[in-house]
Amino acid sequence: MIRKITLCTALLALAPFVLQPQHVSAVTNGIIIISTRAAQDTAAGSEYYTDEKGPGMISPGDAAMSELLGNYGYSCRLILDKLLNGAAQASWATTPPPPDTWLVPANGNFAPMLIINSGSSAGADVPPRNTYGIPVVMGEHTDIADRNNPGAIYMYSNGGTSTDPNDTGPASHYMKVLVPNHPILQGIPLDPQGRVKIFRDRYPEENAHVPTGGKINFEYRWCSIPGSNAAPGTVVLGVLDGMETHSVFAVNDVGGQLAFNANLGYAATNDARLVHIFCNEDGSGGSRRVFDALTDIGKVIFVRAIKWAIGEDLQPYQGLGLIDISLAAPNQVKLSWQASALKNYKIQATTNLFGANDPFNWQTVSQDIPGTNGVITRRLDIANGPQYAFLRVAEMQ
Repeated sequence: MIRKITLCTALLALAPFVLQPQHVSAVTNGIIIISTRAAQDTAAGSEYYTDEKGPGMISPGDAAMSELLGNYGYSCRLILDKLLNGAAQASWATTPPPPDTWLVPANGNFAPMLIINSGSSAGADVPPRNTYGIPVVMGEHTDIADRNNPGAIYMYSNGGTSTDPNDTGPASHYMKVLVPNHPILQGIPLDPQGRVKIFRDRYPEENAHVPTGGKINFEYRWCSIPGSNAAPGTVVLGVLDGMETHSVFAVNDVGGQLAFNANLGYAATNDARLVHIFCNEDGSGGSRRVFDALTDIGKVIFVRAIKWAIGEDLQPYQGLGLIDISLAAPNQVKLSWQASALKNYKIQATTNLFGANDPFNWQTVSQDIPGTNGVITRRLDIANGPQYAFLRVAEMQ
């Protein structure tokens, strides 16, 4: 049978780490454009002409990003960076529509309300900052500041000092939070050192079948720049743990002053919210799976950053409120938790709490449990279960 005390301990320990934030209805409905890499490693010419090692005609992290946002109700479009920056006009045999076609569509219902530059593009290919007041989330480290790239967003000065610490070096998996009361981070659980783990550990088998010399499946890469370079209107929310001089997460609100723009001859003020996001999708030579390496809470922070960028009201993040874990009968366990009608839930189990940190260690016992604004209670029959087991309850994405 399953020991009651074991279940209680496991549930209480795990609950804060497996949850997604409460969804808030969008203020405006529109399209989120994710700019993705056109210089794919199946394309003729350039750096990937003979690159059989990469992911081919997709950036997996961009696809995962789109899938996650779709689960939250957003409509996303992955559009090649060269279509958005105008470079396709000169390089394609058939002239494509001009870049503004994607930003100002014929049907205004499908106008973009946000543009995400994930870093799957090369820095020079990131689309120029739009002139339509569309918020931008930037994950390409060479474009978060004032480098002479078309896509530079001038959240910092001295852009040549930006960098992308990664898993091949001493870079930490953790972000140290500087402004825990900012709407994006309010309520996010921090460890005693004021940190949150943004990138997960590698799954034991994640690189098990990669061909010799092939691109690894697990990689993480920060979008980083010295925080001292922040423009007057840029608020640094988080720095890289172990490298605290470097900002990895920041925002610049509407009206915030940006860094000096040599092309303009002055420091402009911001006409739409800008976010410097912590993950850089490693477009130049990586497997482009950085977004897949985010922890669950890292994804929570990412979604909350998206919501902030498009102007949604954010409630403080709240973990699942466990109400009761008890034996209802000799062969039944009763679980009760405080829920939301805006979410569905699932119950998962494992016999090895400290086993491999991979998606197969936890088996789904029950899913698609409809949410309600109140308490949900479920009874589980444990008559045929193992002697020991651990349970966790999670919101479904």
